[in-house]
Amino acid sequence: MGFIDKIEKTLEKKVSGLFSKTFKSGLEPVEIASAIKQEMDAKASILSRDRILVPNSYLVSLSPQDHQKLANLGEPLLDELKALASEHARKQGFQFGEVLEIKLTSLPSLVLGQLEVSSEAKKLDVAWIPVLQIAGVTHELTRSRTTVGRDSTADLQIGDNGLSRKHFEILWDGSRAAVRDLGSTNGTTVAGKKIDQLTISSGTVFSAGRTDFLFNVIARAK
Repeated sequence: MGFIDKIEKTLEKKVSGLFSKTFKSGLEPVEIASAIKQEMDAKASILSRDRILVPNSYLVSLSPQDHQKLANLGEPLLDELKALASEHARKQGFQFGEVLEIKLTSLPSLVLGQLEVSSEAKKLDVAWIPVLQIAGVTHELTRSRTTVGRDSTADLQIGDNGLSRKHFEILWDGSRAAVRDLGSTNGTTVAGKKIDQLTISSGTVFSAGRTDFLFNVIARAK
């Protein structure tokens, strides 16, 4: 099932973006996580082909009985819910405009096993920041043109002897990006093919020297 199909299916079950479901035997954390994921899917905003923004704040309303039981789990429960929500967002290619927040509250009108999940995204201007991820380390690209190589004269110095002094550069115009080889000795490759210059998008992986580079664009509140 495609992303749009998933959203349409979810929207059919929701009223005004509110997810509600009842479990006769009381709630378990996995059921809360599932509800948060569905709320996230339904509120996703497609900004461009590779940029999908989702709410960062989720309020989970529970019956007094369920809230008392789950509140005893404390911060570990919230941490686990955040981890599951973050992993879901990563797999779907979603991005949060701000830090993810999940709160549990008691709502007397709900009966045992019932929950409601609502969400909101703070109305903030979002800046899109290009980054290069190298061996798990994220480097923000703060220039319109960022050179990468093994020499200290490169904007981003990488300790890889397989790289030229200035091996390639990342071009960024505020919305689009490209990678350009700078006449390197060993070349720059995407999917095993050498390139001179190539338009790239969030999630593009390319190689230079003995290093793999992952390009991404992340959302950040201004």
